[in-house]
This record gives sequence, C-alpha cells and structure tokens, in this order.
Amino acid sequence: MSNGLAGKAVLVTGGARRVGAAICRQLHAAGANVVINHHHSVQDAQALFHELNTLRAGSAALARADLLTPGALPQLVKDALAAFGRLDVLVNNAGITR
Repeated sequence: MSNGLAGKAVLVTGGARRVGAAICRQLHAAGANVVINHHHSVQDAQALFHELNTLRAGSAALARADLLTPGALPQLVKDALAAFGRLDVLVNNAGITR
C-alpha cells in the first residue's frame, strides 16, 4: 500500500472480523487511521481496536452500528468524523454471514 494513506481516516464497515479485520490491518499498516465498524462482533472489534492502538496510539476507533437500519447510517458517519475529525475513505465491506 502507498504512503498516500498516511494520516487519512478510513471507515471500514464490517471491520471487526475476517476480511474486514484484514482490511483494517493493511490500511493501518499503510499509515491510515481506522474506524472499525461492527454490530454483533463486539469482542472481536475491541480486540482489533486494542491491537491497532498498541501499534500506534490513537490510530483506531470503534463505531457500532447495524447497517440494516437506515437511520443508523448518519450516526455512523458522525461517529467516524468524531473519531478523527475527518473521513477520507469508506470501505464498504459489511455483509451478512449465516
């Protein structure tokens, strides 16, 4: 990944587990500040949050939201903006697994 992500604020939907967590780690390694969106995966999200902030203090934030609820989307954006004062990139990774 390019250093062009250094200092950028990235929101990753479904970022707590599996592919989403890998995306968060890669973006973070490239210098981005990462907002980890999650819904039910609270423990996974908190573990990733602590992992990333241990590597670079203040570089990860959590934003819990149910993306199936349309009213949750504006609040998710507000939470992402509040975390780092900006939002540069959205990675729409969230999905439903059965």
